[in-house]
Amino acid sequence: MHLKGDVIRRTLAFKRRCHKKNLGSFYKGKFNKENLGCLYMFTQKELGHLLVVLIILGFSVSLGSIISNGLDYSVILINFLLILIILLVSILAKKAAAYYYEAKIEHSIWMWERFGFKREERFPKPLPLGIIAPVIFSISSYGKAFWLAALEFDVYSTSARVSKRHGEHRYTEMTEIHIGLIAAAGVVATLIASVIGYLAGFPEFSKLSIYYAFYSMIPFGNLDGTKIFFGSRLTWYTLGIICLIFLGYAFAFSQGIM
Repeated sequence: MHLKGDVIRRTLAFKRRCHKKNLGSFYKGKFNKENLGCLYMFTQKELGHLLVVLIILGFSVSLGSIISNGLDYSVILINFLLILIILLVSILAKKAAAYYYEAKIEHSIWMWERFGFKREERFPKPLPLGIIAPVIFSISSYGKAFWLAALEFDVYSTSARVSKRHGEHRYTEMTEIHIGLIAAAGVVATLIASVIGYLAGFPEFSKLSIYYAFYSMIPFGNLDGTKIFFGSRLTWYTLGIICLIFLGYAFAFSQGIM
């Protein structure tokens, strides 16, 4: 009886907190505009990081055209628009998956902290590899190759997840499987976007989407590929094979074979 009374008191207390924070609809499990707005909302920090990544990736993709044909602002603008759409497709798909698992995610520039396996093998300050890698790849190859992996994300459990009970235990933290599935949602959405772009007659968008999905599968640092790899090897291998098939089609198309 004492345990039952304690559970009831905690439930009532949580409902009051939800009401104060306008999270009552989360507790009731309703999909309304307010919930969706909260989970699809970008923080100011996140928007700032996305803007920097957009500029860097847009420059990387456009450098080859600039070297070959000079400054063509229409081409550069189109490349920036394509990168923006691809980023939004991937990010919104991951935010939707996080919403499904009652969590929130926040993206930031990919930072590199460790250079070894020991705890002390760290840089004094994290390196913004999400900025450095695309620039180095693009400049060193004169725009013929580019690196598109530039973002990482952190996961935060929502109050709805904290309040739920699964069996006799309370799961408030996201598991590696959940985080991996959230990251995988971005890859799947990007591949679907590539198919839609190809069928709609936008081959350049389709090709860039495939490249972005491929880079998202690389299991290095805190990239999405690492989250998928440690979340589920089967998911990583499956998506990896699919990305390689898509990559083969993109390469064949770029070489004029198809």
